[in-house]
Amino acid sequence: KFRKITNSWWMSMAVEWKPIENLKEGEILAEDLYDRTSFNILLSKGTKINGEILSILKSREILWLPIETKETTQMEKIRTSIDFDQEIIKMDEPMAVGLKFSIEEQVYRTFIDSFEKISKDLKIGEKIDSAPIERTVGQLVDEMMTQKEFVVNLFRKHSSGYLYKHGINTAILSLMIGVTLSMSRYHLVPLAQAAVFHDIGLMFLNDPEYVDIGKSSEREKLLQHTAIGYKVLASADFISNEEVLDAVLEHHEKYDGTGIPLEKSSNNINFYARIIQIADAYDSLTSTTSEALKMSPYQTIKWILSRAGKDYDPYVVNNFLRVVGMYPTGTKVKLSNGKIGIVLRSSGIGLLIPVVIIDDHLLDLSKDKSIWIEAVAD
Repeated sequence: KFRKITNSWWMSMAVEWKPIENLKEGEILAEDLYDRTSFNILLSKGTKINGEILSILKSREILWLPIETKETTQMEKIRTSIDFDQEIIKMDEPMAVGLKFSIEEQVYRTFIDSFEKISKDLKIGEKIDSAPIERTVGQLVDEMMTQKEFVVNLFRKHSSGYLYKHGINTAILSLMIGVTLSMSRYHLVPLAQAAVFHDIGLMFLNDPEYVDIGKSSEREKLLQHTAIGYKVLASADFISNEEVLDAVLEHHEKYDGTGIPLEKSSNNINFYARIIQIADAYDSLTSTTSEALKMSPYQTIKWILSRAGKDYDPYVVNNFLRVVGMYPTGTKVKLSNGKIGIVLRSSGIGLLIPVVIIDDHLLDLSKDKSIWIEAVAD
């Protein structure tokens, strides 16, 4: 199965890059446009540029786009620079200040410590003691299974230790989806393991054992991280569950069969991977190393919805919406009574009627039908 992977999937084509200020509405994107700090597609190849798209790209400080022209020119190579070896310095603020975190901070700290220790041992080739993280994963699963309602409020600002925090946040979100899908503990534990380690290959992009350093560009190396992660975990021999390894390998496959590295489609993609890729996208796009580059939770939900059936399994997307609603935790909303509220969580009744905080009081819009959301506030 793994030997089917070839290098053909990361070869690039020639396109013309234009500065964003020179673009006109109606021009066609020549290549998929990727988020700077993850492998999530912001815009798909063939997308027609419009005013809304230009506005979002400018807010994320994307200055150049690959555009289709009658005469193509040599493409400038896309470069991605991420330091995945940064240390954990401190615990950052949650996405929505003043709201409780999705899990207890002590559980989060323990998880971070265990994941960091295993990651560093993998990097230097030490024998892995998996017992600490197995205990922590079990503790996290048990905590998630007892929660009657989810507050999607994660540790943000990945200015330090991006890989570690992103792995934990992805695991938390994946478990929320898994619990909503009524998955048993037997399946939730390996789901969490796969989510934590899904991007472990990013730590080995400059390791000559896995990458041809002299011949691979930064972009090309980044696209190999799923295959590298599979090899690293399989050779370390501390994860025996093949479903976990397959989930790491397949978390950038796409529902329509255009993903990497095996171009699997629909239900042929590992089910854990179909959950993880949505959690991965949500955390990546709502938290970056720059405040100017991140999307709001509301924008990210719209982005994920627009790719259901193309990038993501529509069934899993639907259940993700049951967790976050159309107005995720921390979203500022303008209410029909003229006040501004902050969304706490989904009401569990409908996607458009969350529980909000107004003037330090909770208001469940599913119970008070006289007030509704008019718009998302700036």
